[in-house]
Amino acid sequence: MRSRALLFWLLMILAFVLTQPGAIAFANWDAPYGFYKDLSVWMSCAGAGLILVLAYGVHMWGKGDLGLANLIGAISLITATIWLGYWMEKAIGGEMGYGSGNVLVFLIGGFIGLVLSLMLLPISLPYVLTGDLYYPYDRPLMVVWVAMVIIAIVLLVAYLKARKEEKLRESEDRGPSVSS
Repeated sequence: MRSRALLFWLLMILAFVLTQPGAIAFANWDAPYGFYKDLSVWMSCAGAGLILVLAYGVHMWGKGDLGLANLIGAISLITATIWLGYWMEKAIGGEMGYGSGNVLVFLIGGFIGLVLSLMLLPISLPYVLTGDLYYPYDRPLMVVWVAMVIIAIVLLVAYLKARKEEKLRESEDRGPSVSS
């Protein structure tokens, strides 16, 4: 069960890591609107990805592979992510006439943005690695992305270790097989 929880949280972090480069790329496609726009688009895309991971988590919880505390933590993270993105969008809405109007439209746009950000990931990833994707005001987003990549790597290593230990325990519990 420990490996399932680690896998779940790895997927939660990957929702942020995999959407950020593409989200920043299409947020700045027509004009650089600034930090709030880039953060808003990223949180919208990540929020949509997190909702999909939550659906997987509910499935795992139904099978008994994931604890309720993990789901409560995930719902809290999703709520904070969507709230932050929507709040950032509202902050720039007045000055540029930009915005979705309500949270439901923000979420629908998030699912469209999720697809776009994942499509743009392979193209934008080299620019992320060289720092060319970001405007100077986006440096905090780059730092957060690098930190999340490190967290994802740590979670991946922990997951692989836990999975290996669980498989070893399963084989020890079965004991040696006796051939007839």
